[in-house]
Amino acid sequence: MQAPRALALCHCFTGALDFQAGDWANAEIVLGKAIELYRQVGSASGEALSLQRLGVLVGALGRFEEARDLLSLGLVVAERASMRAHCLTRLHASMTRTRLAAGDLKEASLSLEEGLYAAKRHGHCVTCNALLLPEAVRVSLAHEDVAAAAAYATELEKIASGFSSALWSAMAGHARGRVLLAQRKHKQAADCLETARRSYEALGQDYERARCQRDLADALSRRKGEQFRARANDLEADTRAILTTLGAVDEDAPIGPGPLRAG
Repeated sequence: MQAPRALALCHCFTGALDFQAGDWANAEIVLGKAIELYRQVGSASGEALSLQRLGVLVGALGRFEEARDLLSLGLVVAERASMRAHCLTRLHASMTRTRLAAGDLKEASLSLEEGLYAAKRHGHCVTCNALLLPEAVRVSLAHEDVAAAAAYATELEKIASGFSSALWSAMAGHARGRVLLAQRKHKQAADCLETARRSYEALGQDYERARCQRDLADALSRRKGEQFRARANDLEADTRAILTTLGAVDEDAPIGPGPLRAG
């Protein structure tokens, strides 16, 4: 039928699914088409959300300034969107994520503040918060504010538990694992991260699994015993292989005045 609004929606969701499945080349193409189609039909919400998804993808590829430009444009478009609050919260969450990956803790912190303000001002959306809270944990740990990170992780766990989402549960487990690692509770951190890693693997989310495995390897390497170091080395090797296959950067490299993965 060549209905542009329906095609735009299909491209947007196809791009999101392709990103999760690891077909990033096609994801970039179809998300670009979604943006064009949404502009044609005048859907600011669709355009803003497509820009958000493309910004995350481009950031994961290490094209940080391009990601910032895409997300900044998304923020401008979102101001006239019917789903303004949702779009703004998601865009600020993604801007926080990509600026952390770029090593820009100052701008990441500002983006997080804007996202938290937007969420509070317009009423908390569960789905949007599920994207924002993991970045709140990471920013807090980068500032060595473990108490704040733990509070955000608890909030994310409540959301995941309330909606029985396997993906959100994995995200919450990963966030909690980060906090436990910062608290030097290495065994508990490893157990939590291993559960999250398995969930990401079952969901076919290789990139998120790689990010989780990096933290898991960190936790295991801090435990006493050759078996833990051997497992950590295996995980590091698998993580590098995944990132190389995807052409992805390590979004969780230590940044700022303190280590992102404190401990």
